[in-house]
Amino acid sequence: MKLERILVVDDESSVRGLMTEFLREMDYAALGVESIAQAKTALKEESFDLVICDLKLRDGSGLEFLRSIRSSNPQLHTMLITGFGSMDSAVEALRIGVFDYLVKPIDISRLEVALSRLRQVMALQAENHYLRGEVAERQARLVSWGTCPAMLRVKQWVERLGSTDATVLIQGESGTGKEVVAQALHEQSLRNGKPFIRVNCAAIPANLLESEFFGHEKGAFTGAIQRREGRFELANGGTLLLDEISEIPPDLQVKLLRVLQEREFERVGGNKTIKVDVRVIATTNRDLQREVKQGRFREDLFYRLNVVPIQLPPLRERGDDVVRLAETFMLEFSRKHGKKIRRLGKEAVLRIKAYNWPGNVRELQNALERAVILAADGENLSDEDLPVLQDELGATESSGQLLNLEDIERDAIIRALERCGGNRTHASKLLGISLRTLRNKLALYRKNQNFREVMKYSWEVEEPVEV
Repeated sequence: MKLERILVVDDESSVRGLMTEFLREMDYAALGVESIAQAKTALKEESFDLVICDLKLRDGSGLEFLRSIRSSNPQLHTMLITGFGSMDSAVEALRIGVFDYLVKPIDISRLEVALSRLRQVMALQAENHYLRGEVAERQARLVSWGTCPAMLRVKQWVERLGSTDATVLIQGESGTGKEVVAQALHEQSLRNGKPFIRVNCAAIPANLLESEFFGHEKGAFTGAIQRREGRFELANGGTLLLDEISEIPPDLQVKLLRVLQEREFERVGGNKTIKVDVRVIATTNRDLQREVKQGRFREDLFYRLNVVPIQLPPLRERGDDVVRLAETFMLEFSRKHGKKIRRLGKEAVLRIKAYNWPGNVRELQNALERAVILAADGENLSDEDLPVLQDELGATESSGQLLNLEDIERDAIIRALERCGGNRTHASKLLGISLRTLRNKLALYRKNQNFREVMKYSWEVEEPVEV
């Protein structure tokens, strides 16, 4: 919430006139009234951010009026005007939540200081309100980034973009950590002390997205009982993350393009042009170029967003990162849930490697938390503690019973060899085992005709290599 509209209530025309004139010179929308009755009417008809009220009015007590405001609308800020002989009332006003008091005769410089303090408080309140709703979604930031080549390249991009305000488009499957990268881009930038505001475009109904982006004025639509700032205003000076940008409707794409080009907009139902200084980062789990070709996403908006593209790899292509991430989650959830689990058992590691993780890092995180919660007391997390993992590639069998360890190991080897085009050196690195161990396994599989799937990869291996 910003400080824009101020209501002054004082039955002395000279005081009321002086204050409203000064406030208007400071670019506030100020309205002066002489009674509590007129003030109540004004509050019903318009939305205000601050009420400045005299202690004694002809139709009642200003202090009691402010008390009723604090009770019925605690988000509306208030100040009291009092005289030197009424300091006890000033103390009582502060006790009930009135922000500040002004002593007659009014010192304009004192009023200016009070307004400056209130603006700072309101900015902090708006940011804190937003951040409280985002805490649960920040858990992904606890994850280490891993060491696979693709993620190392992402790290380099984040470091290089640190000193710029370039718009970034982050693409990747759901659960790959797009928001984690966006947060890192903000923290590496010169805006890191300013707000980082996120809006999930896929989670908000299409008819409410415009209001979420740009805010609305009181009475702009049914249910708009007071003015509300949008995410662009909340992010002013900082970074705005537009999560799942591909989900916004075509009519809003036009308005978003204008904001990105001109850095200005109007609230829904309003005509005042608001300028903002915001860095925009967008994410999507879709191929935006394909969306453009199919007419579902504006080409000009795509190019405006795609200044610096970052592509995140799926977890199944990150090699040993899956085990490192699993260990990170295991230790974190062990502390969170009061367990003493310290390491992953060998069988658990094999199961984690064998699975395809279609839900990527988010699915891995959920699986490890569930496993830690249900695990028996002990230092090792076993494969039996892990939930049944099933995907389209058949890492576990589909009849409802777990595959045995030998089957899981075989499937992991098959999958690694297929991804590496039969290159055993690359496959051994992907599996996190030595080339000699892989050759031993292939030689054993060649002897066992039940493992026909790996026969095509076991050429030129006659006997197991002695270890």
